[in-house]
Amino acid sequence: MSRSSQPSISRFFKSSSSPAKPPAPPVPKKQSVEVIDLGDDSDSEVSYTISPPQPTPDPVPEPVKEEQVASKSPSDSVEPTESRPHQEKAQRFAFDKNAPPGQITQEQQQLRAQYKRKLTLTTFSNRDSPTEDAASDEEEDNEESVLPATKKAKKAPAKSKSKLTPLDEQVVQLKLLHLDKILAIQVGYKYKFYCEDAVKVHKILNIALVPGKLNIINETPADKMYNKLAYCSIPEPRLHIHLQRLLDKGMKVGVVGQVEQSAIKSMEAGNKSALFKRQITDVFTKATYIEYDDKGHGVKDDRSLDSLVAIIETPNKDSTVTISLVSIQPLTGEIVYDEFKDDHLRIELETRLLHLEPIEILHFDKNLSQLTNKIIDNFIRLHTTEIRILPYPSIKRTYYETFMNDFVSANDSLFDFISSKSLEFQACCSLLIEYLTEFQLESAFKVVTNYVNFSDIHHMILNANTLQNLDVFQNSTTFEEYGSLLWLLNHTRTKFGFRLLRKWISRPLVHRESIEKRLDAVENIQNEFHHFLEALADLLKSCPDLEKMLSRIHYGKVKRKELYLFLSKLDDISRLVVKFGKFDIVTHVRSPLLKELLERLVHIVLDTNVSQYVEMINSQYAMDDRTDDYVLKYFNLNKLTVNQDEIITEDEAIAEIKSQLDEELSRIRNIFKRPSMEYVEKNREPYLIEVRNQVLKLVPKDWVKISSTKLVSRFRSPQIIALYTQLKYHNELYLNACQTIFTKFIKHIDEHYTSFADLIKCLSQYDCLLSLSAASAAANMTRPKFVDSKIIRVHNGRNPTIEQLRNYVPNDINMDERCKCMVITGPNMGGKSSYVKQVALIVIMAQVGCFVPAESATLGIFNQLLTRMGAQDDLIKGESTFYTEMTQMLNVLQSIKAQRGNSLVILDEIGRGTGTVDGISIAGSILEHLASEVEGCLTLFITHFPSVCKLEKRYPEAIQNYHMGYIEEKSHEGDWPKVTFLYNLVKGIASNSYGLNVAKLAFIDEKIIQKAFEVSKERQRYVDKSHKVAYAMDVAKVMNKVIKQGDDNSKNVQKLIELYDELDT
Repeated sequence: MSRSSQPSISRFFKSSSSPAKPPAPPVPKKQSVEVIDLGDDSDSEVSYTISPPQPTPDPVPEPVKEEQVASKSPSDSVEPTESRPHQEKAQRFAFDKNAPPGQITQEQQQLRAQYKRKLTLTTFSNRDSPTEDAASDEEEDNEESVLPATKKAKKAPAKSKSKLTPLDEQVVQLKLLHLDKILAIQVGYKYKFYCEDAVKVHKILNIALVPGKLNIINETPADKMYNKLAYCSIPEPRLHIHLQRLLDKGMKVGVVGQVEQSAIKSMEAGNKSALFKRQITDVFTKATYIEYDDKGHGVKDDRSLDSLVAIIETPNKDSTVTISLVSIQPLTGEIVYDEFKDDHLRIELETRLLHLEPIEILHFDKNLSQLTNKIIDNFIRLHTTEIRILPYPSIKRTYYETFMNDFVSANDSLFDFISSKSLEFQACCSLLIEYLTEFQLESAFKVVTNYVNFSDIHHMILNANTLQNLDVFQNSTTFEEYGSLLWLLNHTRTKFGFRLLRKWISRPLVHRESIEKRLDAVENIQNEFHHFLEALADLLKSCPDLEKMLSRIHYGKVKRKELYLFLSKLDDISRLVVKFGKFDIVTHVRSPLLKELLERLVHIVLDTNVSQYVEMINSQYAMDDRTDDYVLKYFNLNKLTVNQDEIITEDEAIAEIKSQLDEELSRIRNIFKRPSMEYVEKNREPYLIEVRNQVLKLVPKDWVKISSTKLVSRFRSPQIIALYTQLKYHNELYLNACQTIFTKFIKHIDEHYTSFADLIKCLSQYDCLLSLSAASAAANMTRPKFVDSKIIRVHNGRNPTIEQLRNYVPNDINMDERCKCMVITGPNMGGKSSYVKQVALIVIMAQVGCFVPAESATLGIFNQLLTRMGAQDDLIKGESTFYTEMTQMLNVLQSIKAQRGNSLVILDEIGRGTGTVDGISIAGSILEHLASEVEGCLTLFITHFPSVCKLEKRYPEAIQNYHMGYIEEKSHEGDWPKVTFLYNLVKGIASNSYGLNVAKLAFIDEKIIQKAFEVSKERQRYVDKSHKVAYAMDVAKVMNKVIKQGDDNSKNVQKLIELYDELDT
């Protein structure tokens, strides 16, 4: 064998002539062993089974790597004349990967363990926790090994099965302090979940679970079989992707980070191999998760509200309750509060829950009544995500009054505002502050402009039934945004613009002047070209979520890249304002609202001077977070106004160390007589001296080899090692100083929180106006005209959402004091519900400030819009279909009575949930009440009861009958008629509901339909006969009275005339 092809292995022996040891005795065959493969990405982690390998006849020598060959000196190589014993010794130490366990000798085990330890230390050398992680992984490998123990291994002292590793003991202590959370614990470049947490995470994320102890407090016999904790892990770069999946399941997750850098630990700590310090760095729930994801890897929809709500209930003497409610949306910092009376239906509470969409609800233990809990349970049941209910122990409310006063004492205006509110309001705020302190989000309560009253007299409140029945936020089929009014009007360019548009739609304006101003702005944008407005609209297209970024700045959670993006985007807006100038911006803007908005925008931009903050940041490094320069060179120190003493001190220390390294390099150049020699960096290892292998004899013996190849070897001298250690230490201190400076810089930016919030509000309002303008620019849209009277007059109006999905037949709407109640009949599936929804949606769109789908529209202002539609029961609440219908109807009547101003009421098939006689009686009574006793109310009343339509004769000045048009085609004898729906509104009453035709459309067997038709005809004949008999009896009674009373019978004659009129109809 040649010298170049066969390297020597004599370096592995103490003596080249040591005798060979006999192989270990064979081990009994083992069962299949489960092996867990933890890859770089948790999504690819799988568990698989490996069966014991079969023996092979001859072992194959293990190849030796090239770098090992290059590092051998000539004296270490094997000569062709080597004796046979040496060849046998080389063969004995060769590694056969297919060899069964019984053929592996003790020397081979030691060699493999030594080689594996070397690889492990190399792999972990660049991690933050090299010693700890390497030891931990090595212990795991040893414990899970399927190799037999050798005699020498048996002599070693055995570990106690119950003794945990130091890392596991640290995990246990952390978990005992945070039993209410799932802990994601940083270990090197991974985050691990242990014990019970690991089981839950394993099921949700579908990742591998490494067996071990599952219980920390009460160990089971199965736990005692292990001396380590069970765990599963995820890679560090994918932490937040998996976190959001856990949060969507309603979990509370604590992130435990390593809060100690390796360089500082090795220099300052007494024991370099001691455990790294770990502590909770972040806590998240779904509502409090506001992390920024610039790569778009997250799954959280920032357009959703995700708010928290605190509720306190106070019973009243009249069986009603007073509910105090405070909600906060951490994403924006907005705090919505309200105090209101509610009856046993709790419709007011349900309305607020639907508007606010909380996913965490806080309340005092045993404070909420059974009825309130039912409403909350029903809201949770219908919600698409997990909702957390957090009861708190009851404490005297005076404690919370004192707590709030202390919390806001530094701000006089906020102190006055809080003090003017009720104790219940202060208790709700205190609950939320205490809860959010753990998440470091409580500072939102210190900004007085964040507080908003839900019951604002300037807006219409759409209650829960109306939001659902009219598909305002989501359609009633798939419960998605597609097909809803929000989907139709949403053309926003930004996420913060979308959130504001949603509020506009849910709270239409009720003051004519405000509506006209918004319509003027929409028309101004739509019809007139303005250079600044167009440029600003283009700028918004690439605008990040500034509202969320500002909240993260206020909470102190913003990252460097995120902060730079925030300031640079505001700077772009500032530059745009400066480019056009205030005069050109507001000139030729006719809309007062738009002009006021632009003036505020210009004023804020010129006052804040964002450009000075952007100049303090080094843009070259701010956008690249892959290197340490992202932190070290983030600021332009010569322009930074924050105190820099710490950075200057460490910078001088680092410069001194680098100078000493340069001096050491000069000394080394003299040793090798190479003036051009420079430090090299390999595999992220800097300050290496690279020497060609031909001159290795010049290398001093105290130098440490770091790596090598065929041609060169790389070393560090003792002086370089010492200086490099000091350099890493001061670099870590420099990083810490940079973080301190960054924290101060954030606080400096946060001083302008109110101004920036107002600026973002201007941008979001402009974005909403652009969205309404885009929606208004669609075909056949018209600007509504508003009058002070109670009227709805629309020519060729259309249902705005349905016409986007399919063709829609336009219809007129004429309602005023002479027709305050429209009774609508017609065939099933003839378009009655679509028509009344069309009326309601046109009113909402008009009062939001949008053009409406019609040729012309004249409208009054409505203060509330009430609906009672559909048939539904609620088994959870123990309510039948008819009970649900009647409770909703009661709420409508009570709301009409309590509300001042105009009301639009839509009632669909009242009385359908009970028998025909009772249904007709209830429907007729309600319609008569609305027509004769209620003022300021327009009503659309859908019914299938012909008897109800007779009220038009009694109240001709208030009630008019209409029906949806159709064409009836007479069929053969004994067959039911065929109907063609026309979907247009026609004056009069429909003669039939044509339910059999709907049954045919639903593919009911024709034999069944034919039988139903025959029964229907027979029933109709019986009813007609009964009506004729009753009619004849009524006529006879009246005629008898006329004959008896002689001349004084004017009332009876009038009655007789009415009977003859009825005969004509």
